[in-house]
Amino acid sequence: MLVAQRQEYQELYYPPVVEQEVSRPKPRSKSVPQTKAKPRKKFLHLVMIAIGFGICAFTIARYAMIAQNQQEILELEKALEQQQSIQEYMKLELAARGDLKRIEEYAKNELEMDYPEDEQILFVELPDIDSGHMADTSIHPEQKEDLWSKILSLLD
Repeated sequence: MLVAQRQEYQELYYPPVVEQEVSRPKPRSKSVPQTKAKPRKKFLHLVMIAIGFGICAFTIARYAMIAQNQQEILELEKALEQQQSIQEYMKLELAARGDLKRIEEYAKNELEMDYPEDEQILFVELPDIDSGHMADTSIHPEQKEDLWSKILSLLD
């Protein structure tokens, strides 16, 4: 049996034939020409883009106007507050002056007071103030350092 098997292997071996596909040229399909965008459609697209930009610009412009108006309102409110404080000050000034006139009227009529005569007026002379005395009252540099050291010690 062993001999028989060797003979079998000694014979020439031919691999099975595989059929190869022959490449056939594919028929070329006619390329369908793409239709060009019509000028009307191009114009329509450009108009739509322009409208979009216009809407964006309009929105931004409105926000800018709102911010500007808000700033003007704040400035006008400041001016209004300032005018109101001036008005209150003027009312107080008017009341103070009116009170003085009323006091003067009351003193003349009710208390029978009058302005002093020239003989009743006495002038008082005050002593001259030395500039050296003023310098003595100023803060010495040593005192300034002490002041700064106190402030710094409070911060620490």
